[in-house]
Amino acid sequence: MKEWISYITKLGAIGSVLFFALELHQNSLQLEAQSRYAQFEIQSYDTNRVVYAEEDLASILFKARNDEPLSEIESFILQRYNGQLIRNWEFEFMEHRRGLLDSNLSADRWAENLIRNPHLLEVWNSRAAIWQSPFKDALDDALAKIN
Repeated sequence: MKEWISYITKLGAIGSVLFFALELHQNSLQLEAQSRYAQFEIQSYDTNRVVYAEEDLASILFKARNDEPLSEIESFILQRYNGQLIRNWEFEFMEHRRGLLDSNLSADRWAENLIRNPHLLEVWNSRAAIWQSPFKDALDDALAKIN
């Protein structure tokens, strides 16, 4: 009987160590995700602060939505804004794919946004080489379903 208790105790200890190792691994993955997000936020903030500080982004977005002509600087700001928007989608997609972000993301919804917004679609197509392959493939597949 003492031997059974000893075996059960040893199995319990091994199980505890394995559980602890799993928790450490998950914590490490979460810390990596937080680090990537912090870096992403810093880069986004710097871009937004420099590019959007002096211009009324809302008026540029309304002009673009209504197909009104944009000045050269407005076109530049819109392109930077749309690039950052797609970058946000990509970040969300990749973190969700890594299992580190719960999200209601939808490549189909993003594809519909691209189709509805020619300025956004232009940025998507012109920067095709920079998007991470899994994200690009998912969004290209969603676009193909629409077309």
